[in-house]
Amino acid sequence: MKSNQLTVVAAGMAIMLLSPSSLGEPERETKEIFPERSLNETKEVNLKTIEGQNSDPFDLIDKLTVSLLAIISNHKNASPTKEEVFFETIMAQMSPHVDFWRMSRSVMGSYRTEATEKQLMEFTNVFRKSMVETYGRGLLSFNDEKIIIINRREISADEVRVSVKQEIHSSGKVYPLSYSMKKNENGAWIISNVLIDGINLGKTLRNQFRLAAQKNNGNLDVVIKNWLAETN
Repeated sequence: MKSNQLTVVAAGMAIMLLSPSSLGEPERETKEIFPERSLNETKEVNLKTIEGQNSDPFDLIDKLTVSLLAIISNHKNASPTKEEVFFETIMAQMSPHVDFWRMSRSVMGSYRTEATEKQLMEFTNVFRKSMVETYGRGLLSFNDEKIIIINRREISADEVRVSVKQEIHSSGKVYPLSYSMKKNENGAWIISNVLIDGINLGKTLRNQFRLAAQKNNGNLDVVIKNWLAETN
């Protein structure tokens, strides 16, 4: 997956999927600057506090972003040999808030109907690992760019789908992100899609899976085995 480093950061932050269609939430003219926090304050944002904010998708994205940036800050001061611990920490923080299960099946496209249960499970695990590692490596290039939430609003109790829009401002450029959020069966908000600068990365990955399957004559075992190497 070849891309600008900052785009890779954003991609991993949201973990992409589904269609590029808008969910139709109104965009406010006012913009809310991502809260500035000291490193000590940032370190206090952990999985428990994020779960406490899961009743509001805007707060969830806010807290999750802060928490993940704290992880990268700590990793930069750690031994390079701690990379696996770094990825595991990111995985633990993101997994409750990202719909990897449905994402992986969407990326497989029509091939998911041909896959065995074992292959479906294996690809979900490989897909999650590839996204987390891509994200983690991308975050290493993050240098205090300004992150802005541009459409924060009150959420009504009956809403089940919401679009959370952010912008990353870096070196005079603006990278817009649109997170598709949905409520799961437990009523918690989870990330189901992201558009980055108008590009649907989920569609890109589906095309990549399709081409890999065609190249390997439909051998899904080979595609799954090589997925991590080919996407990172």
